[in-house]
Amino acid sequence: MSDDTKDYEVGYGKPPKATQFKKGRSGNPKGRPKGAKGVNARLKRELEAKITVREGNREVRISKAEAIAKRVTASALKGDTKMLMALLKLDTDLFNTSDMEPQESACAVEPDSVDFDILRDFFSGQLDSDGGPEDEEAEDDDS
Repeated sequence: MSDDTKDYEVGYGKPPKATQFKKGRSGNPKGRPKGAKGVNARLKRELEAKITVREGNREVRISKAEAIAKRVTASALKGDTKMLMALLKLDTDLFNTSDMEPQESACAVEPDSVDFDILRDFFSGQLDSDGGPEDEEAEDDDS
């Protein structure tokens, strides 16, 4: 044995010199097998698969991703607030282009407090059928 191996302490995170990877040599020389696919590739392939959907009187073949987009959009239009918020989040993710200035993109993502107030008033007005925003304006005129 040489002096280098005697001075080297073997333990946790310090394997013996003989079993360590050699310099310039990959730890996985064969790499990933050709047939192996990652989760992202499988998910992408599944979302690209075509299904038959009925639109009105006719049947149309569209991708699963397109069907999901149609369902989310339709639910948001019907008044489902969870779907509306999901759609708005997706909208900013999809249409936040890189040609915007950094300040503009930050402003587009973070709404003002006034926007939250408007949304809160709008949705609370929809829930209160007898005490909506129109009634408040009428009360203000009487004063």
